[in-house]
Amino acid sequence: MLFEAFLTGSTRVLVEQIIYVLIIIVIASVIAKAVTAAITRFGERTGLPADITLLINKIVTYFIGFIGLVLIINLFVDITSFVASFGIVGLIIGIGAQAVISNFISGILIMLEKPFTAGDFIDITGFQGTVEDIRLRSTSIRTPDGRVIAVPNSIFTSNAVTNYSKTGEILVKIPISFTADVDTGKVSQIMSSAAKSTRGVRPYRIEVLVTGIMQSGPSWNVVVELRFWVSRIMDRDTIVSNVTGRIKEELAKEKIITVPSPK
Repeated sequence: MLFEAFLTGSTRVLVEQIIYVLIIIVIASVIAKAVTAAITRFGERTGLPADITLLINKIVTYFIGFIGLVLIINLFVDITSFVASFGIVGLIIGIGAQAVISNFISGILIMLEKPFTAGDFIDITGFQGTVEDIRLRSTSIRTPDGRVIAVPNSIFTSNAVTNYSKTGEILVKIPISFTADVDTGKVSQIMSSAAKSTRGVRPYRIEVLVTGIMQSGPSWNVVVELRFWVSRIMDRDTIVSNVTGRIKEELAKEKIITVPSPK
């Protein structure tokens, strides 16, 4: 009876199905290897980041594997109704995964366009920090106070990003208000000297300007603004503190009184 079972039509169909499965696997493997090899060569010629090339190869491999799996399942069962239901489920999943997909695409754009790289000091949506790691879904930033923040990549493609590491220096402004009868020449000299004697300030890019005159009650006040450039954004707060402290000391020595700055 066992011998007769091998001669039945159902057995022949099963053997044929197994052969088709093997053929599909071999063809899918050959296609996947050929396409990924072509993508790798293209990436090397165009200078595409290795992470992006690897990601594309994975996506292509999974897609070809999925198509092969569908063809194999179709050999044994009718998957028409399954495909229809899968489409509905896929739509639901797609809607729920919009944020993930957005971050994923944004990560690829960041790696391709390189508006910043690891080690750059950037400003994004109100906070600053050093870029530590750029991943496909998010980018890690270490803030000056030591916090590590994972920022979704879609934030970078939908908001303005300031990369201080690429600009090389940053402008600092320190406004101080005085009564209108102040000797602006003397004040300018004090403020300029304080900046020049502070380490970290670019000595050839210092200026002092009178930026405003305004009435405060019955009297008039004048606003004098010190402007200078610093090379390291990380040192900006310390430099501003040092410059401000020196200005305060020199003004006190000259008995020059400041008034509250306008709100």
